[in-house]
Amino acid sequence: MRSSIIIAGTLAIGATAWILSGQLGNSDKSATANGSEVAERKAEKPLAAVRVRVLQARVKQDELIVNGRTEESRKVILRAETAGPIINVPAMEGSIVETDDVIARQSVEDRNALLSEATALVKQREIEYRAATQLAKKGFRSDTKLAEARAQLDAARAKTKSIRIDISRTTTEAPFRGILETRYVEKGDYVKAGDNIASIVDLDPVLAVGSASERNIGSIKISEPGKVTFIDGNVAEGRIRFIASVADPDTRSFRIELEVPNPDHRIRSGLTGKLALPLPPVRAHVLSPAVLTLSDDGRIGVRIVDAEDIVRFKPVSILSESPEGIWVSGLADGQRLITIGHEYVRAGQKVRAVDEAAVTGS
Repeated sequence: MRSSIIIAGTLAIGATAWILSGQLGNSDKSATANGSEVAERKAEKPLAAVRVRVLQARVKQDELIVNGRTEESRKVILRAETAGPIINVPAMEGSIVETDDVIARQSVEDRNALLSEATALVKQREIEYRAATQLAKKGFRSDTKLAEARAQLDAARAKTKSIRIDISRTTTEAPFRGILETRYVEKGDYVKAGDNIASIVDLDPVLAVGSASERNIGSIKISEPGKVTFIDGNVAEGRIRFIASVADPDTRSFRIELEVPNPDHRIRSGLTGKLALPLPPVRAHVLSPAVLTLSDDGRIGVRIVDAEDIVRFKPVSILSESPEGIWVSGLADGQRLITIGHEYVRAGQKVRAVDEAAVTGS
């Protein structure tokens, strides 16, 4: 009986040991297999794919955009040059006047009578001078008397000329072709010398005037083309005719005048707009705004892939915007720009670069 119990116990212990040894062996094998699978999966994890485009710079004709306004190219206030009543004002406000058109006419009053008197005196002095000359030749008149007769003749002629000039001053004429902007007198008004008669403005050409800072003034040249865009969308083209040599003491900016042809006087003085003035051409890259990103320190830039397929961040400076995209500087020709996938990769990460030309077939 006792021996049977011992045998049974021995068999039980042996069976238990055999079962445990099998489980432990399977556990070790399973752990080894799982470790191999994880390593294989890590080794087989594919690189992130990004689409790239090889950069090629283009020549950009940049422009300086400044606020501006239109001004007349010339403006003059006509003033009376002699006293007298106004008897005629044929030109109307707002009308176009030609050179030498009569703007206002004053009464000559007694000036014609004074002219007749002065003319008669000239004839008398001419006779006296001829007689004095003949007598002087014969020795009957001294040189002093001859000189006196000549002086009296010259004085009479000068008085006649003065009266003629005064008569001509009773007519006020337009000095150039332009628009009669303001008429200060009406028929019947009495004016003195210096009183305002009318103002005339010349709007052909018209000036588009703006100001440039000292940073940009050196890049703008006389006779270069420019344009002005008005608030209603109309655009007019012209050429730079004036660049100030002295800065405005208040704004420290320099006046610029763009001369714009305006034969139909469609462009009025005082309109506001944007002046676009040419700057020297630069080489830059045009990109889609979608490829721009921010670095960890907040700089604007793009992500590129270097020769080892490592992602790099490149800061850029935005020059301007256009319908084509955003013009930037700071990139080099031949660099591979990430156009798709840049949001999912980081600087320093190795990637699989796919040329977009190969994908699109272009």
